[in-house]
Amino acid sequence: MNREELLEHITKLNNHITEMLASKGPEYQSGENVFSNFENNARDLGLSRYQIWSIYFNKHVKSILNAIKDNPLEPEESNTLSESLNGRIIDAVAYLTLLYGMVNQQYDVLKWVSNTTAYYVSKDNQLSFSF
Repeated sequence: MNREELLEHITKLNNHITEMLASKGPEYQSGENVFSNFENNARDLGLSRYQIWSIYFNKHVKSILNAIKDNPLEPEESNTLSESLNGRIIDAVAYLTLLYGMVNQQYDVLKWVSNTTAYYVSKDNQLSFSF
């Protein structure tokens, strides 16, 4: 594969991720907060939204690794996959995209309220509970 072909694949991957996040995202979020699923589960379980993210992400990584372990030369033909290897890769990259969004949220100050609860104060002094 040459560089141009790789860039074409990356463009297709990005398109798949954008489509998936646009179609599946609203199913998992409350209101306008795209991270509410992570934050609500974090609050319910006494974890951070990043810990919840890591659980979801790890599921896809484990599936990919199991496919490679099962069939090292042709992991896309693995018997361990319940969906395509490309589907698992798209899911994993989508979760990395969500993590990128979480990390880059525009908050100025993080204040810890207790060991399991925190809130962010934004530039316009709006509170957003994280976990």
